[in-house]
Amino acid sequence: MKILNRGYDKYFNNYLQAYKETKADLFFCNYIANEACFDLALKLKKPVVGYASGTIFFTSPPPIISDPVIGCHVNMKKESFYNRFICAIVQPLRLHWMFRDYLNHINTRRAKVGIRKSHDFRERANTLFLTDSFFEFEVPTTWLPIHQEIGSILPDTFPNLSPDLELFLSTHLKTMYIALGTVVYTTPKNYAILLQSALELINRNILDGVIWSTVKFNESELPLTINLSTGEVIHNLHPHVYIMKYAPQFAILSYENTKVFLSHGGVSSSHESIYTATTILELAGMALKLSKFDIKVDDIISKVVRLLSEEGFKMNAKRLQVLAKYNSKRKYRGADLIEIMLNMAKYDSIRNENDELEVNIESLMGFFRGNYLDIYSAAMIIALALISSFGYGFYKVIMLAYRKWVLRSMNSQSFSKTKNE
Repeated sequence: MKILNRGYDKYFNNYLQAYKETKADLFFCNYIANEACFDLALKLKKPVVGYASGTIFFTSPPPIISDPVIGCHVNMKKESFYNRFICAIVQPLRLHWMFRDYLNHINTRRAKVGIRKSHDFRERANTLFLTDSFFEFEVPTTWLPIHQEIGSILPDTFPNLSPDLELFLSTHLKTMYIALGTVVYTTPKNYAILLQSALELINRNILDGVIWSTVKFNESELPLTINLSTGEVIHNLHPHVYIMKYAPQFAILSYENTKVFLSHGGVSSSHESIYTATTILELAGMALKLSKFDIKVDDIISKVVRLLSEEGFKMNAKRLQVLAKYNSKRKYRGADLIEIMLNMAKYDSIRNENDELEVNIESLMGFFRGNYLDIYSAAMIIALALISSFGYGFYKVIMLAYRKWVLRSMNSQSFSKTKNE
């Protein structure tokens, strides 16, 4: 939190210096802990394109949608009253309390640069929000028009397999690929457990090969020997384990012999896995997952067996693959939307009396007229008048019929009495 507090002034000044040098017409701001970017755009009266990897950052989701970050399920439809109360009331309050010092600091810094306190840049009319996601990857919900999903965003080209890597994949029909991202850290003990699990899977003929992209982890920290349950001592340069620093991930996942992806659950890795219909075993996140605080060899093995044997995982992977392939084309729409925002700023043609870009007609017409409350009120009055008129007319007809019936009944009784006399 202290790092975030110190960063506001630094980034604000850096962005301001960049603006002075480039004279930018449009700001493109990543959402996470980047208030300085949005605030500077507001101060300079420039339009903004915000970008994030998840929908929950830009909008306040309905109560039925929650966030695993605060210890709740994404979809709360099957949760008990207690869990729904905790996730809807208690956890958000706890989160607000945890970030109170940060928010107070940000508001103090904002006041010094001329931005109003508690400014919510999500409410600005000239801000477009783009999300690298798609419904089904996230729970569907209703959005404002300025919030657009353009994911999954994947590059047009990817690095190819090296000859050695292609040879390894072609000779191992059931391969698991392991990559834990560039910012994930776990203990050397956990890395050793992961490697031991890989070797056990090979020894039990569940898999016949493992590719491990270690990225920032130093392979020298792996144990030189690992004792397996069979008593065999195997060096970490096992003939069926391919360990490398960086790997062409998409090419590996695209290869038909790659059956399981053990991942940290990052957005880009998840999108690539969905696009290639590769089942995921995640270390810290969603889907079929492992506990990063209590990794066990047997747990990994049992879940890999499930991913390989249960058809439900494969069917869901294929279903999501279709959605990912179609939705990945929306990045071009995202580029078009950015260009639209840029041209709106360039030509500066639609501004209201407050010198703000105008993108909705409601603000021009006012709340009452903009929401057609006057029309609906008139319609209700007319409807009530018609209903009252019909009701009154029906009442009069009923009363007239009743009076005639009473009169006829009285005449009939009088006639009977006269006849009897």
